[in-house]
Amino acid sequence: MRYVITRTAAPRLTGFDTFFSDFFGDTATKKIPPVDIYEDAAQYIIEAEVAGYSEKDINVTMKDGILTISSEESWKERRAREKEEKNMIISEIKLPEFSRSFKLPEDADTERVEAESRNGVLIITIPRIKKAEPGKIEIKINR
Repeated sequence: MRYVITRTAAPRLTGFDTFFSDFFGDTATKKIPPVDIYEDAAQYIIEAEVAGYSEKDINVTMKDGILTISSEESWKERRAREKEEKNMIISEIKLPEFSRSFKLPEDADTERVEAESRNGVLIITIPRIKKAEPGKIEIKINR
């Protein structure tokens, strides 16, 4: 996954390494879901890889022409509880919180956005607003 940001287990270089973690944030727990974006004459489609997250863990919101995909904050608490209940021996699967935003084009119909999840892929369909086709207008001139 090319958008997952990870930090290697190499020894920390004090000062230098903390500069980057202060500037970019702690990237060890960040996940940016990779996306594919398509368009045709009728719609835009965003497909985001969200394998491991259930539909109730993901939010899709729209505000001021910006579409945001994010995970629920309660995910961490539920994951910790599940680990306890299952008597976890090893836990290598990391599903951190995430948020990713997209500025939509002016012809995006933000009132009719639809989202569904299939096989670990969140599919968001954004219809386009149909523009009026330029046509010929007959002008009558009185003579």
